[in-house]
Amino acid sequence: MNTARAELRKLLTLPSLRRTALLTCAANLLLAYAYAAAESRGEPLGDDAALAPLGYTQAGFLVLGVLAAASEYQEGDQIRTTLLAMPRRLPLQAVKAAVLAVVTLPVAAVTVATSTPAGGAGTWMPAATAYLTLTTLLGAAVASVVRRSVPAVVLLLGLYFIAGPLLRARTATSAAYLPDTAALDPSRGAAATITWTLAALTLAAVTLHRRDA
Repeated sequence: MNTARAELRKLLTLPSLRRTALLTCAANLLLAYAYAAAESRGEPLGDDAALAPLGYTQAGFLVLGVLAAASEYQEGDQIRTTLLAMPRRLPLQAVKAAVLAVVTLPVAAVTVATSTPAGGAGTWMPAATAYLTLTTLLGAAVASVVRRSVPAVVLLLGLYFIAGPLLRARTATSAAYLPDTAALDPSRGAAATITWTLAALTLAAVTLHRRDA
């Protein structure tokens, strides 16, 4: 419990996380307005004016996860202090993931809510909220392995916004195996997103367990 409180305090006091969360929500709100305005003019920018903005603002959640994990390796190498206080590395990694999920959930819920048109049912909202939370955890896991924020962000954004679209354009069946499929279709892409996130978290846990601090 003390470890969870310490991790929660650490995340809530990171200025970069607060700025990223605020900018992500603001960007999503602007995109949602642009998509809704275009649809009201009879010039829709996509098939789903509510879901489409999340395809872009998910980048903010990737960055959120990266900053949460990489900060310990760059802010005076804080990971050493953390390991002194909690030397059991696998439980520590599990606590970090759980606390990050708790912090991310309300941000994801607000972001998804601002994408829902007035009076819209938003039946996909729980799935979209879970997707953004898992995306944040995946970003954190990658950053834990790479230990540097810039390479981790470049790698993830390249996968989500360059490699993924190119693979989908080349082979339609590949969409079912990409981590961002749920951003396009929450119900169809859930399995892929969960699998990628669990795999990344497992790799991060193994890496933390075997590496020197």
